[in-house]
Amino acid sequence: MKCLTRGLVLLTGCSIALPVAAADIKKPGDYPKRPITIIVCYGKGGGSDQAVAALQGPASKIMGIKINKINKPGGGGVSCLPDFMQAPADGYTILQHADSLVAKYVQGAHDLHPTKTLSPIVISNVAPTALFVKSGDKRFYDGDKPSWDKVVAYAKSNAGKMQVSNINVPMELVTMSKVEGHFGIKVKQVLFDKPAQRYGAVIGGKLDVLMEQPGDVIKHVQAGKLAPVLAVWPDRFKVFPDAKATGKDYGLKWDPLLRIRGLWVKNETPQEIKDYLDKVFKAAYDSAEHQAFLKRKSLDIVNSYYSAKDTGKILDYTVSTYAKIFKETGQQLRKDMQ
Repeated sequence: MKCLTRGLVLLTGCSIALPVAAADIKKPGDYPKRPITIIVCYGKGGGSDQAVAALQGPASKIMGIKINKINKPGGGGVSCLPDFMQAPADGYTILQHADSLVAKYVQGAHDLHPTKTLSPIVISNVAPTALFVKSGDKRFYDGDKPSWDKVVAYAKSNAGKMQVSNINVPMELVTMSKVEGHFGIKVKQVLFDKPAQRYGAVIGGKLDVLMEQPGDVIKHVQAGKLAPVLAVWPDRFKVFPDAKATGKDYGLKWDPLLRIRGLWVKNETPQEIKDYLDKVFKAAYDSAEHQAFLKRKSLDIVNSYYSAKDTGKILDYTVSTYAKIFKETGQQLRKDMQ
């Protein structure tokens, strides 16, 4: 059995996650006896912020305490790390981060190993990537339908001038580079930390194309502001069946990189607290409230839950995978991995 059916990580031996009853979760001593803070390393309104907000309510009910969310965007997900590391290793400060935590470590942007310096608690989101244009932008329409072929034709006739709204995280940058290479185009990537700026640049017509995960912008698609044109995936997404896929429709044989979002605590945190948090967030993930969020945000395209143990396996594999990708593509690599 494989942890992920497709994508960056293809591991065997991952466990089947059975539902956890909140009533069966026993607290370790008097923890928690005061509010818990989750530090989100990206801006308000984006996928990471939404993922934490969806877990906050269910987890708070299970733990019987308030969970606060603090957004600390900047530096492509690095600016938040000093604040987290200054907090005690007592389980009252939790880090919410994404696959960029791993990639930035491999690049040497920080020294927090994702399974040695830190202890993973859960992966709660796994999301593939798509490309979007402004709804009604006739440059990229074939009749009344948005067309990736039209996007490619425009990019080729305007070499290096087509602008893609993106975020400064390696997963997104590597993915866009792979798309450019396969379709023989060259674009200019404009990078934003804040989701509202990233989406608004395309919706407002300032930039041409948006690279993002479907669930993060589904509301803009449903509101008729954005239109999907390409699924960076072997098959078309069921949520956007008319948008062609890099694999099925264009023959790109590549296991796409995935947006992974999860929770961490410091490695020195007592094991009984780590075990407790593992069970709490599994129960919160399974809650009807959270499951409705996953469905609403199209985060059920692939399996999105992995336990602390399986998350550790995935992250260790991801470290070695990014190291290989960066070495092959001549990107920055931390000295002890060169």
